[in-house]
Amino acid sequence: MSPQSITVLGLGQLGLPVAAALAAAGHAVQGVDPQAGRRALAEAQGLKAVPAVEALEVTRWLVSVLPDDATLAAALGGRAGAPGALALLAPGGVHLCVGTLGVAAAQAAAALHASLGRHFVATPVFGRPDEAWARDLTALFGPSPGLPEAERATALALLGCVAQRLHEVDSPMAACAVKLAGNLMIASAIATMTEAFGLAQRHGAPAALVHQVVTGKLFRGPVYEGVGRAVARACGAEPGPVAAPGFTLRLGLKDLALCQDAATAVAFDLSVGRAVQQRLQDAVARGHAERDWAELPALSA
Repeated sequence: MSPQSITVLGLGQLGLPVAAALAAAGHAVQGVDPQAGRRALAEAQGLKAVPAVEALEVTRWLVSVLPDDATLAAALGGRAGAPGALALLAPGGVHLCVGTLGVAAAQAAAALHASLGRHFVATPVFGRPDEAWARDLTALFGPSPGLPEAERATALALLGCVAQRLHEVDSPMAACAVKLAGNLMIASAIATMTEAFGLAQRHGAPAALVHQVVTGKLFRGPVYEGVGRAVARACGAEPGPVAAPGFTLRLGLKDLALCQDAATAVAFDLSVGRAVQQRLQDAVARGHAERDWAELPALSA
């Protein structure tokens, strides 16, 4: 693949390693983030980073790594007197949306891009920041109709710079639904381990032992093994600050709300999702919104 000109919107814990991986693959990457500290970290990686899109040149590839629907909508549309990121995307250009979106927001974004002669692809990923730096993410690929084959192949190659596993689906909405479903399962696993480890602890069995037993064969994989290890540690910890949570309770609660919205739109009941959502809401109400969601045992009443 020939080098591409790429603009990355958002240089946070996930956006910065994504931008760095694309640059390491030989692409011309320019980053946008309003936070000076994030721009400094990007520049330390050898990346060009600016606070707003008006300082940049038009690009054919836009990669957004933003935390929620509202932030993305504001970034695309701009503000009074200033252009948005869509003004930066050349006609026929492609927007890869790595951040987690609601299904309705993905549908609206796809329609907006199509009306302007641009292409929208929902490309949400699974993986924590350390996995992003290791270029070991799992990505979904959900293009809107009409994406040319050449652009499709290039988009998949760009995703391959950060994701070892790629799964193609039929639309941006389907990609977002799969991502939300996956986050629902992770949140449910954390809530289940919180209760299971706590139950065993109260009968004299250390949480770490329970984790070792259940991940020996019954529940293997990065969620039960890696995240589960953090949950087991939290069972014996007091609430306290964490330097850099991989995924916060605030973001988890946002994604569970998007799950409920998607379920309501198709008259589908998420009874487990509601119970887990309430568990996270209780922790957030106690002031723990920016804590890692794997710390749930230490943050529960």
